Amino acid sequence: MYTRWRLYILAVFVIVIGVLLFGCRIWRKRGHSFSALREFFLILGVVLIVETLIVSTLSNYNLGVILPAFFGVPLVFLALVLPKMDKGFLKFLKWLIAGCYTVAIGIFLVCGFLMIRASSEGERVEADAIIVLGAAVHGDKVTWVLENRLNTAMAYMEAHPNAICIVSGGQGPGETVTEGSAMKKYMVERGMDENRIYAEEQATNTKENFENSKAIIDEAIGEGARIAFVTTNFHVYRAGQVAKEKGVNAVGIPANDVWYLRLNNFLRECVGICVYALRGDI
Repeated sequence: MYTRWRLYILAVFVIVIGVLLFGCRIWRKRGHSFSALREFFLILGVVLIVETLIVSTLSNYNLGVILPAFFGVPLVFLALVLPKMDKGFLKFLKWLIAGCYTVAIGIFLVCGFLMIRASSEGERVEADAIIVLGAAVHGDKVTWVLENRLNTAMAYMEAHPNAICIVSGGQGPGETVTEGSAMKKYMVERGMDENRIYAEEQATNTKENFENSKAIIDEAIGEGARIAFVTTNFHVYRAGQVAKEKGVNAVGIPANDVWYLRLNNFLRECVGICVYALRGDI
C-alpha cells in the first residue's frame, strides 16, 4: 500500500514539474523573458499547492493540510508579477513577502532543530511505564499515524517485558469508539498481554493525556515510576514541554511519521511551537 501510493504521488509531482518546465521553455522560445528565479518560484509554488490538493484527499482537514498552499500561492504570484514589482505599492509588497519568507525560514530552522534534538533523546530510555498519546481513529480502526505509534510502543514493550503501557485518548468526532480502546484492541490483537495495557479513555488533548495517564501509573506502580511517552517524531518536543508543565517527568520515544504527511505535520508543528512560545508554555 505504502509503495503504491508513493509511486502515484511521485508520478503526479513529476508530471506537474515536467509540464511547468516545458511551458517555461515554450514561453521563452516565443520571445518572452522568464528568469530562472521566476521559474523556480513558479515550480515550487505550484508543487506546494498540488501537495495540499493531494493531501486534502488523503487526510483529515487541518491547518497542516492548507499550509503548503498558503506558502505556495505567493510564490506563484511572484513568478507571474515580479518584473512589475519595481516601484510603488508592488515594490513594498515584494519586500514584505520576502521578509515574511525570511522570518518563516528562520522559524522552520529553529523549530526543526528543537524537534530533531528532542526526538533523539529517547533512543536509549529505560522506563517502567510508557504512555502512547492518542491520535484520530477512523470509526474503530487506528490510522497509519497511530499504527506507527503503537508499533513503536509494542517494540519497546517486547524489549522491556516488565514495562506497562497506557494508551491514552478519548472519543472524538467521527469516531465510534474511544482512541484508548481502539489502541488497546490493536495491541492485544497482535499478541500483547492485555494485563500490561491500560486504556485511558477520557483525554481530549495532550495535557489530559499526561494528567490522566500519570494517575493510572501512580496507582499501578507508584509515584516513583520512570515514565516515557510515545508520539510521532515531530511532536516529541512540544509533547515533552506539555508533560513538564503538568509535572510529569517523561522522555519521548519517537515514532515514524506517515511519509506523505511529513511536510504538512512539520509546518503545523512549527505553528504549534510558536503559539506555545507566545503563550509562555515553552
